[in-house]
Amino acid sequence: MIRAALLLSAVVCFLQPFRASATGQAAERLVVGCDTMQLFALPLATADSAVLARLEKRLDELDASGSTACWRRCIGVWRLDDEGILWLECVNTEDGDVVFSGAELVPEFAAGSRARAGWFSGEIRYGTGNQVYYQHDGFMRILEREWVAAVSEGRVRETKAYRNRLYERGADATDNAQRVAAAFDSLHVGKSPDLLSLYVVFAADSTGRVVRIDRARLLSEKGSPVVSDPADPLLQAALRAFRSVSRWDAWWVGETWKEQAYFIPLRRAGTVWKPRRG
Repeated sequence: MIRAALLLSAVVCFLQPFRASATGQAAERLVVGCDTMQLFALPLATADSAVLARLEKRLDELDASGSTACWRRCIGVWRLDDEGILWLECVNTEDGDVVFSGAELVPEFAAGSRARAGWFSGEIRYGTGNQVYYQHDGFMRILEREWVAAVSEGRVRETKAYRNRLYERGADATDNAQRVAAAFDSLHVGKSPDLLSLYVVFAADSTGRVVRIDRARLLSEKGSPVVSDPADPLLQAALRAFRSVSRWDAWWVGETWKEQAYFIPLRRAGTVWKPRRG
């Protein structure tokens, strides 16, 4: 269990979404028909160890250092043909210089200059259009038009298409927190801890209103129990306040409203929380 003491150590933490700390990575390239799309998958990662060793050796020879946006030091260029076969066309450095053709890197699956991705089974996600969501973490970005395909031994067996959209309806995170804290103070009758915060996982819709709460808990002083019982009156009051006054940006992704998670301060030093000004 995450200790309350760690979560309450800095007010700034409560005003940010709960996210992993990582680095956004450059996508692979996928050619489908006449379109070149971003591929948010790494089919080469499951290739034979000898293939990966060959690639690493060549990258070292080329002194391909990569960057924080491309830790793997190279970008694969793939093609999905009309029969649903996934091909590796080539592997390039981040600057676009050719490292290997597909056939050179994976000769056992070669056909002409490219290689069929016969070693790969799994899910791939690819897309095009404007970016509607971004998180500075791996491939955690979402485009307007995306496809998710199930691949078995290099052949696509099933594909689902999605139209994604951002609805900018939200208030500033600090404003939302201040609204929720004030509403909670007016709703809750009885004694409250001097230090109290709400952790909530939820989804908002195109109006900015909360339409779903998946998980919630209250955090208090160090050593105090975490309140997660939905029947607890303190948690119920916090969630009523959260639903009634907060407004959030919303993302329609993969035919559902995207989940979000925030820590929100409710009380500090025995009084309703208010942001520092100036």
